[in-house]
Order: sequence, then structure tokens, then C-alpha cells
Amino acid sequence: MEFTAPVTNTLFCALDCETTGLNPIIDRIVSIGLIHFTVDKVVDSFYTLVNPLKPIPPHVTMLHGITAAMVKKAPTISELFATIERFTVKAYCVIHNPRFDLSFIDSAFHQYNKTTPDIKAFDTVHLARKTFKQMPSYNLGKLCSHFGITINAHHALSDAEGSMEIFKRIIERLNAENWCIRDLERYHGGIISADSLAMRSTRNPIDSRIPLGYRITIIYKDASGNMLERSILPQRYFIIGKNNYIQAYCYLRNEIRYFNTARIIAVH
Repeated sequence: MEFTAPVTNTLFCALDCETTGLNPIIDRIVSIGLIHFTVDKVVDSFYTLVNPLKPIPPHVTMLHGITAAMVKKAPTISELFATIERFTVKAYCVIHNPRFDLSFIDSAFHQYNKTTPDIKAFDTVHLARKTFKQMPSYNLGKLCSHFGITINAHHALSDAEGSMEIFKRIIERLNAENWCIRDLERYHGGIISADSLAMRSTRNPIDSRIPLGYRITIIYKDASGNMLERSILPQRYFIIGKNNYIQAYCYLRNEIRYFNTARIIAVH
């Protein structure tokens, strides 16, 4: 990928994910849509459901319509790493709010001790705000409705198509056909990378109450405000964004879990 390449000769990748929730540490991808395209045509596309290997909350199913039965025989995210790399590494991604999707992709690679692809992305929310000022909403569905683009909201491939079409209209409005990627990057204000959103491990103790390698009991406040007692074996410290996490083996669940240290009320 070259910054001097003309926008019209550049391969882009529209991308969208649906998930089990909003937290990339504890939630998982349940579907992914990828589209290779240029400003003139669609080159290739891919869509699949993804088995998250965990329950899908009913209120989330109401949003995207994906049930546990639908993903039971779907590939796991680790089986899709090669496809994700094929679509993203040699293209500039076009994503509506890429911080969400890229944080889930980075977390997925991290959970399998794989290196996250060097994904570079343009944010169609940010570009639309700069290009189409004073719109009542920059929600993907509302933008698509305004421009007469038909999508099936919260379907990963359809939302990726919506992001692609919004991006094309931005390029058209800017008369950017003669721009190079560096021009578009300057207008965007810097490209967003998966690396900048990455989950990072650290050797420094995030919480002095929590020693690594020793079984402890914690009192933990979950997202619903419930106080839970868990016996865990802390293994690693992680930082993602402004939040600190402990990776630990949970004896109750018999699996690796991630705990936000801000929600740990007490340690025994």
C-alpha cells in the first residue's frame, strides 16, 4: 500500500462485525462481512456467521437476529484469521466507527496468541461529519436512508455495503478522484490502525492486591451491578484503552476469563 497511490487505483476493504456485546475483552464476534472494492466496482466479498463459543444474550439477538442455534455449526473466529488477513492487509479499510470493529478483531487475535494484522482504516462516521455538515444523524442507517442506500441494518455484510456506499459518496462530494491516499489521510486527520487500539500486556502490577500465579478469591461487580464471588488464578495483566484487566483462570467457569480491575471490590 502506497500513500502516493491515486484513490481511484486503490483497493479498499469495507468491514463490519456483529458481536455478543460491546466489550471486546469479554464479548465475541458472531458475524463478519468483508468487501474488497475500488471506487468503481466491487472486487470480492465474504460473509459468515461466527461461533463465539459463548452464549448470545437475548437482548443482543433482538438487535441483530443471530441466535445460538444459527452459529452452532459456524466457524470459530480462529478459523477465519487467514481470510481476515487476506482482505485487510493489502487494502485500506473503510469502517463505520472502526474503533469498535478493530478492537474486537485485535482481541480475537490476541486471545489465540496471534499477531493482529496491520490494519489501517478510514472512519466513515468522521469523514461524513466533515463532508456532509449539519446532518441530523451520522448513524449508518440514517445516512444510508438519506442517500437512498438500502441496507439490512445490523447484518454485517449489508452494513459493510452501506459503509462502502457512504464512502463512495464522500469521495464524489470531495471531487477526490484525483487525490492520492496521502491527501485522503490528511483530510481524515490520520489513519486509524488496529495497533493503536490494541490490547497490550504489561509486566507491571495493575492492582497490587492481585499477585500473578496465586489462587485468590475476588468480590466482583458485574455490568448489571451484581456482586459475585469468584475463585481465580491470575495469569496476566492487560491494558486496553483506559481500562485495566486481569486474565485469570476461573475455577467456577473452568475457563480463562477477563476481569476489569475497577470492578474488583475486594480480594481474599
